Amino acid sequence: MKKTFILSLVVLSMSMASNEIIDIENKLNPIDLDLKIMDDPKKAENNCPNSSNGCLVRSSDGELTIYLKSFTSHMNKDVSLFGLMFDAYQLNEFGNIDVLKTCRMKLAYAKANKYKKASNILSQKC
Repeated sequence: MKKTFILSLVVLSMSMASNEIIDIENKLNPIDLDLKIMDDPKKAENNCPNSSNGCLVRSSDGELTIYLKSFTSHMNKDVSLFGLMFDAYQLNEFGNIDVLKTCRMKLAYAKANKYKKASNILSQKC
């Protein structure tokens, strides 16, 4: 899953507008971000807001963990995971998260992967 995700990020970076192209393969690597991905709905329910599909949590020692809830489709899970990975990148790189930029990146990712339903929803949000 992680290798496919990284490959998708590289493809996305090639299809983005030139002012938003970043070296995604190097910057969104879960290992480099010291990032854990927990696909455990019960833990996610305890750690994430009710309104979210998952969340990014930073522990007191600085470790980042993505918690994922149950998803109704692979598309939703894929786009949500991408957004949370991009949030982790922003947090590590800049110290904060720009939610509008995350939304735009998720939209670009959904379009690049031909996720029409997600693209339509995100185009209204962003």
